[in-house]
Amino acid sequence: MKKILLCLIPLLKLAIVFGQIEATTKDGKAVILNSNGTWKYVEEDKKVVESTITPISYECKDIVIDKVDKMTGESTRMMKEGMVVSEDNENGFGIIAFEASGSVILKIIAAGAGSCIEDAAEMNILFRDGTRLKMVNGGKFNCEGVFTVYFGGGFGKRKELEILRSKEIETLRVWTSKSYVEKDFSSENSKMLMASLSCLNVK
Repeated sequence: MKKILLCLIPLLKLAIVFGQIEATTKDGKAVILNSNGTWKYVEEDKKVVESTITPISYECKDIVIDKVDKMTGESTRMMKEGMVVSEDNENGFGIIAFEASGSVILKIIAAGAGSCIEDAAEMNILFRDGTRLKMVNGGKFNCEGVFTVYFGGGFGKRKELEILRSKEIETLRVWTSKSYVEKDFSSENSKMLMASLSCLNVK
């Protein structure tokens, strides 16, 4: 199994009660991430003509989904598909964003430069317009490569959230205890993250 997809598994454990999650690798291959930690490629219908390519939709109804926990009745809005930013599916990022308790939570799994993320680890963002943003890990020390940022509620960072909603990311760097993982975003990656964050509500 590819390392970057395996790194998505701990992040997506929060969605175990929601069943399968679809993700798309940077080279366009669709995969299904199962709640038991396995994954498989989505089989394409051989009868579909390759020339009929569906344009990417950035509308909320197409990119976020409301999931209801059958046991608690609580609803969570989250990205329909985890995003993978990687050229080789081994080094790069797995990204997911969701709402929880009136806040927006962005989780980024960094793979390729050690797996431990310190309490005060930094994330550096270069936008296509040349501006930059630095953020600090809001989660606890972990060796799963998970970098977490909380927006809204008692966490603040509303201005930073609005920047992420309105500007395309060119390059993202996440620091680990050993070094850092850095990847360029495609235009599609950037637009999908912007649109997904815009579809999530914050109080």
